[in-house]
Amino acid sequence: MGAMNPHLRTVTVAGLAALSLGLAPGQPAASDALGESQLRAALLDPVDFPEGWASDSEEAAAERGFGVPRPSENGCRELFDSGADGSQRAGFAKSATGPFVTTVVTAHDSEGAAGTALSAFRATAAECGTFHAEEGPAEGAVTVAYDEEPRDDPEALGDECGAQRYNRRLDGETAGTPVIVEVVIARVGAHTIRVAQAGREGPDTGSVTRIAERAIDKLTEVIEGNTPQPRTDQPGTTRL
Repeated sequence: MGAMNPHLRTVTVAGLAALSLGLAPGQPAASDALGESQLRAALLDPVDFPEGWASDSEEAAAERGFGVPRPSENGCRELFDSGADGSQRAGFAKSATGPFVTTVVTAHDSEGAAGTALSAFRATAAECGTFHAEEGPAEGAVTVAYDEEPRDDPEALGDECGAQRYNRRLDGETAGTPVIVEVVIARVGAHTIRVAQAGREGPDTGSVTRIAERAIDKLTEVIEGNTPQPRTDQPGTTRL
């Protein structure tokens, strides 16, 4: 998706996994679940992205008929969202045609419950090697399929992260311009955060890992009792 903000480090998924293991000694208990306002503070917002990105919404995605996919199979929806109570969501777009990013942060009852949610994601991913979605304006929607693309480093994710990557196609044929979807989930104490990105394969749709790293950093700041501060050179917000 192009360069992220300068204060973000380029990391491998192994490094991302290390970030999600918990909090440093002396910090507030990682098992203390955040409240609604704290979860909202932990969400990404447009100034966490390079200039040109804007807030997106479920309503806007429904109107245009595409974005981060919503699987037709109920059992696969857990890939990109959380059905658990205590979740907060945000969406972002580079343009009206993408790429698109969604992030969901969820407070669980305990670290064990957060670990169970991570395991549920992995189980869902194992069952959803292919899923389908209806995309396009309501009067002209078509069924597309998303096929899992094997990762080169499945063992590098560690015990506290999970990730999937999919390629889009029309049922029975290639779906025009290649479109990829990536999703990362990580456990941070008693919380899980997942970040998904969808867009045409190209320079504007880069690795989701750096976006997820910023999301984990921001969530960790809030868990530690701090208020995330915007960059001094923040690009400001953009309206699509």
